[in-house]
This record gives sequence, structure tokens and C-alpha cells, in this order.
Amino acid sequence: SAKETAKQKKKKAISTTDKGRSNLSSTQRSQIASQLAHLESLCPLSEPARNPLMEGPWIVLYTDAPPPSNGQLGPFKGVAKQVIDLQKGTYKNELYVGGSGTDEDENAWLGAVLEATWKEWDGVYLDNDQDDASVTTLATTTSSDSSNSNNNIDHGATTWRVDFVSLTLSIFQLRIFTQKFKEGTARTWKMTYLDGDTRIVRAGKTGRGEDDWIFYMRRGVSE
Repeated sequence: SAKETAKQKKKKAISTTDKGRSNLSSTQRSQIASQLAHLESLCPLSEPARNPLMEGPWIVLYTDAPPPSNGQLGPFKGVAKQVIDLQKGTYKNELYVGGSGTDEDENAWLGAVLEATWKEWDGVYLDNDQDDASVTTLATTTSSDSSNSNNNIDHGATTWRVDFVSLTLSIFQLRIFTQKFKEGTARTWKMTYLDGDTRIVRAGKTGRGEDDWIFYMRRGVSE
């Protein structure tokens, strides 16, 4: 099928990128971005953010995001993972270094876990600056009348607002410290592709497309 062909091309293109951490040229990044956009155009779901396939573990195979989102903590490179609980409305971003198993997350000597909650995004751009009066601006694509246009867009069908709760660092499975995030520390997750084994997310600081990072993931095998 077209989807499987696109995924195979993508798999080959990212095979030598160290999950996106390699020093890739702008041409290489552009080619990978183009392949991802093609796969996104083949998404079989109209409301991926509401689909039960979101549930469970996901392993990051490629991202253009900086550390630690790309699975690197300081000089140490590992695997980045997301675990979603739809019933509880929570998720975890996990990073493991030196792990074993299919997901490279077992018996890791270094681990970091970000715990967060999620809810459907209402289209209001997130606040990067507490003094910025534009934080109430609504996402719109066709009209200067933000409120009317926003009412016609079902942002929650594709996008979550995720609110960070805490970050815990562990060494040899022993918790070293836990940091609580300031209330309101949030991001947007736009689900642009989802099927039984593959997921693409564009994660942003505000909800505007120009500040997002792309994550290409496969389904994990362990929680």
C-alpha cells in the first residue's frame, strides 16, 4: 500500500541519522521532512487525537528536537519514549540510557521521566511570555475574526494541550531527585499521523506551526 511504501522509504532515510541526532545537512533534513509530510498526507484517521490507538508506549525513531527530547541527556545518548494513558488523561516522556530489550528501556543505568497531563486543545495559543497580551489569540487559518473562525475548527480532533507536572532523574533505578514544574508549563501535541504501529506528532511551544518539533515513532512493546 502507499502507506507501507512511504513508511519503508522513511525507515531507510532515517536509518543512519541516530534518531535525528546526527549532524545532518539541511538537504538531508529537508528530504526527511518531505517524506514525513507525504506520510502525514496519508493519515487514515480524521480525529487521530481521539482514537484509542493513541494508548500505550511509543518509541521515538526520529526527531529534529534538541536534547533531552531526542533521547540525549548531556553527553549520554539513549532512547526517548512516550507512554500514554487515555483513561487517566496522563502521559510520560521517558528517557533511558544503557538499557536493554526491544525498546532499550530495561535495566537502564540512567533514566529521566517527565510526567504530565493532557486534554484536548481549545485553539488558544499557549503563553510563552506572561506579559504578552497576545496569549488569548485564537488559532485561525482563514479569517481575521479569530473567535468566529475558531468555532469552525475542531482543534481537539488532532491536538492536545499537555501540562508538565514533574521530572524525575534516576541512576540505576534509584530516584535521585524530582523537580516540580511551574503551573501552566505546557506544550501542544498535534497528531498528524496515526495507525496501529506508527505515529507522527508535531509538538510546539505555542500551537503555531513555526515553533513545532516533529517526532516519528513506532509502537513500543513494554509499558
